Amino acid sequence: MKRNQWSALLLAVLLFCSGAAVGALGHRYYSAQTVSAAATPDSRRQSYIAELRKRLRLTPPQINQLETIMDDTKAKYKALRDSYRPETLKIKQAHIDRVRSILTPDQVPTYEKIVAEHEQTSRAQEERDRQTELKRHAERQSGQ
Repeated sequence: MKRNQWSALLLAVLLFCSGAAVGALGHRYYSAQTVSAAATPDSRRQSYIAELRKRLRLTPPQINQLETIMDDTKAKYKALRDSYRPETLKIKQAHIDRVRSILTPDQVPTYEKIVAEHEQTSRAQEERDRQTELKRHAERQSGQ
C-alpha cells in the first residue's frame, strides 16, 4: 500500500512540474510575440542601424550616409503610397458603402461610429509618424 502512495505522489509531482513547464514556455512564447508585434517603425530603424553599425563596423560618416539613404528610400516609398492613395480611398469608400448597405437602420449609427474611430486612429498614427520624422530630421540637422 505504501508503494502505491509513493507512486501516486511521484506521479502528481511529475504532472505538476510538466504543467508548470508548459505554462512557462507558453508565457515565454506569448511575451515574445507581444514584444515583437509592438515594435515601432522608429525602433525597427534604430535596431537595423545598430545591427549594421556592429556587424559592418560602420564609421560615423557611414552611419550618417546610411541614415540619408534610409530617409531617401522612405521618401520614395511615401511618394509611391501617395500616388495610389486616391484609388485606395475609392476602394475603401466602396467597402464602407457595401457594408452599410447590408446593415439595418439600427446598425448604421454604430457602424458609422466604428468607421470614425478607425479614421481617428489612422490620423493619430499618421501624426505620430510625422512628428517622429520631424524630430529625426531636427536631430540630424543639429548633428551635422
